[in-house]
Amino acid sequence: MKLNLSKNLNNIYASNLVIALMIYLSRFVIAFFLLFVVVLIFSPTILLTYAGPAPDQNPSPTLTVNASNIFRIAVIGDVDSNPGLTEQLDLMNKYHVQTLLLAGDFEYTDGKAVLDDLTKHGYSKNNSDIVVGNHDSAKDVNSWLGTNTTFGKHVFAQGKLAVFNIDANIQFDCSSPQFLAVKSIIEQSQSQYKIALVHQPFVTVKSKHPDNGQFDCYNPMFKANNIIAVLQAHNHNYQKEIVSDILYGVFGTGTHDVGSKMYPCDSKTDQNGVPALCITGENGITILDLQIDNASSKHIDGWFVNSAEKVIDRFSLGN
Repeated sequence: MKLNLSKNLNNIYASNLVIALMIYLSRFVIAFFLLFVVVLIFSPTILLTYAGPAPDQNPSPTLTVNASNIFRIAVIGDVDSNPGLTEQLDLMNKYHVQTLLLAGDFEYTDGKAVLDDLTKHGYSKNNSDIVVGNHDSAKDVNSWLGTNTTFGKHVFAQGKLAVFNIDANIQFDCSSPQFLAVKSIIEQSQSQYKIALVHQPFVTVKSKHPDNGQFDCYNPMFKANNIIAVLQAHNHNYQKEIVSDILYGVFGTGTHDVGSKMYPCDSKTDQNGVPALCITGENGITILDLQIDNASSKHIDGWFVNSAEKVIDRFSLGN
């Protein structure tokens, strides 16, 4: 019998080629399957990354608080006598804000009308604080607060909260009498929460107004004396950053300017290169809930709520 060795060899070669090709392709199939499993497992996270925060990550503050556990304040700056201010004060009343901190500039047009609106909404020198802005009269601020200086300490929540006003419209550098006085009262304060209130900001992103030039002077003093937050305005936008475990915020979200007339956010960092969140085009109030039921603990929950009652930003700090 004559064997066709050439044909058999060709068949064997073809068979081996098919087997090799199938093995090679199977590797791609396995790799594709594994990739599919990974995507399937992690796709919810990926989708959330692109779709924005989940709804439950930005709940609104509760309408009421347990006053034995929480002390609620609201901060705003650059307000004016107009219906928008009334709406924002109505919002503070709706959320039962116990103390209002006004970070300056309320006398653009009619300061008396602004103060009358505050009074109508239940705010007085006993449950509010105002720091002088560059559009304000020091005399009018002192009259509202019942003081004879534009800087100093104001106490709320039965002494648990101390707010230290800094007037950046007068000399306030490290060699000034104001700095020495403010430093002394901050050092002596035993309040659970210490907050600084100033109009012209110590830190800001690039916007219409620069920083006040005194960050290097004040920040070490703030840090050494457990200041937990520095509340500012002047730039008509919302800003938030953390420096030395201190919240620095710009809250110029009153309705002197609205919408597209608010000031730009022209950088993502402050003048020192520290990352900062900046939001413009949104008027609203910032609500801060201070946990006061544990004297050895400091914890603040905060919300930036716009005039349509939408939570634009939420944050927590402290322990």
